[in-house]
Amino acid sequence: MNWFNKIKELTSKHDKSPELKKGDIKQILIQTAGEVLPDFEFLAYKNSCYLFQRLRQVNNLTVYEVLHIIFTLKDKNFACSIASRLNPEYIFSNQYNIGLLNPHKDLKVLRHNSGALNIQDAYYFHNGQVETTTNTVKEIFGDYKKYGQPFLDKQLERLKSNHIIKSGLSYIDILQTDKQKLKNEITEELNKGGLLLSSIKHPIYIDLKEKLQSVNEQSKEDRQLIPKTTHELLEIYWTK
Repeated sequence: MNWFNKIKELTSKHDKSPELKKGDIKQILIQTAGEVLPDFEFLAYKNSCYLFQRLRQVNNLTVYEVLHIIFTLKDKNFACSIASRLNPEYIFSNQYNIGLLNPHKDLKVLRHNSGALNIQDAYYFHNGQVETTTNTVKEIFGDYKKYGQPFLDKQLERLKSNHIIKSGLSYIDILQTDKQKLKNEITEELNKGGLLLSSIKHPIYIDLKEKLQSVNEQSKEDRQLIPKTTHELLEIYWTK
């Protein structure tokens, strides 16, 4: 069976329950979250996305852990992802992020441990009826618990122990410069440079980047993320 027929079978198989009405999916999500992941509370519905959030603390900083659930009745699927945000400005962003400070990953990517997924593996499907949709939602939150929770715990540990992160946070803790001016100047450089981080020549950005590059005990992967981490650290500084 090809992927098109497989999806059609998943989305057209009828059960004996009623069709979903407006507002049903929100209640199903909230109820299931309360049963499976009670630490996560419903935060908002924004940009066609239901968000659930948990707050944790690390080194006197708040970590915003967010579940993103995009539901469509027309296409009969859910697209789900999970994020850990040190910068609250990113809470409602649906863009994926591979950085050290605000990582955001697709839930199915975590489940399959692969970035290249077939369409039938990339989404959670439903048939538009209460029973099957509820079962799909239970599968989603089961995956958040099994695959998402370790992702969040690993990130929390990284925030505690990663030498690049600790050095960067120490830097912005003692930084004293006009926040709005810094934001305007770096944003202007980025815009002029086509949003390429390599276009930022601001002395504070360069100084912080060089300090992070000089940190001992860093992996090759983390070192490659230093330009992005430098920018995200300064974003935290000017949004505090």
